[in-house]
Amino acid sequence: MKLIVALIVISIGSASTEDYYDFGDVLLETYDKKITPVAANETELSLYVTLVIKNIMGLDMKQGILVSHLNLGIKWQDNNLKWNDSMSTQRHISFYLSDIWYPNIQICNTVSGDFSFDPYKEVTVKQDGFVHLHINKIFKIYCRINVKYYPFDVHECDVSVCLDHQIFTDVIIGEFDIDIKLKAKSNQWDFTFTETKKEKEDVIAVGLTLHGKRKVSSATITKIIPPIMLTLLILSVHLLPAASGEKVCAAITIFLTNIVFLSETEKILGNNSQDPSLYLIYLLILTFISGCSSIESVFVCKLYAQQTGADINLTPEITRESKGSRNKVGVIETSDEHNIEVRDVNISKRHFINYQKLDKIFLSTIAIFLLVFYIFFAVSSS
Repeated sequence: MKLIVALIVISIGSASTEDYYDFGDVLLETYDKKITPVAANETELSLYVTLVIKNIMGLDMKQGILVSHLNLGIKWQDNNLKWNDSMSTQRHISFYLSDIWYPNIQICNTVSGDFSFDPYKEVTVKQDGFVHLHINKIFKIYCRINVKYYPFDVHECDVSVCLDHQIFTDVIIGEFDIDIKLKAKSNQWDFTFTETKKEKEDVIAVGLTLHGKRKVSSATITKIIPPIMLTLLILSVHLLPAASGEKVCAAITIFLTNIVFLSETEKILGNNSQDPSLYLIYLLILTFISGCSSIESVFVCKLYAQQTGADINLTPEITRESKGSRNKVGVIETSDEHNIEVRDVNISKRHFINYQKLDKIFLSTIAIFLLVFYIFFAVSSS
């Protein structure tokens, strides 16, 4: 008995399935997919578009690309695919996209840049003729990168839906809805969204603008500390006395550090920014100043050797005759120390500029230059 019931159920299911596909073939017998299914009393076919942002995988600042998971829903009414209960009791039928007319619509600013659809993508057609098409995939979208205020930078990405070849066409985007359903928050970016609508002569585009603002975190602080420390180190080179013998070595080491840090930062920021990065400009200035400091340190040490060399050559030799003449030697030593100081002052006066004055001049110049840059940065940020 159970076997008989199972056979009856299977036969009924098979018959309904055959009717399902047979009726779809009946609708397509007189259907022309090259004709836009505009209603008789209408001049345009309206599309109902829904854009769902499901997730944002990342923002590549160097390449200027946003990777996001989007769901694009498109609905339109095809009057050539309507039917009533007298024709079939089915409420919906599935067709391959290649079998019916469909609008040439897509995310328009993707990296791939095409408007192609999978011809074997299935769409659902309801009894009233409304066709439902859903595209669920990961898109790579171009962004407007701006690292002017890095590491407090904000970037913009247009997620737009548009029709290709809008001139002399009878298809328009009637309604557009946006739904933000982010599954996870980014650890690096704060994302905000604003709806936009742009109309041009040859294309109509609707969508939203995504604003990606870098979060202030410990990573942001680590990007601020190196330029500050490099600035202080460059200034400290000119506070290091020439007599230490480490002035030139310290200056060259700091200069090489600046070059490495500048090179690595340039790799991170890339060259896709609309405006130049003030952060990168500051590092470039620091590198230039550090290089000048290295050259200046060489001149300072050279002047130090020249201006103090005369003292060394003119220093009187002191001979100690015997243990009994200690008072006499002591007097001579005191006198010699006084003579050395006098000669040092006289030698400094004889030179147009001495090594100490050169260091002070260069230190003051650097301080004034950096102060001007800080003022310019503050004015441009306001």
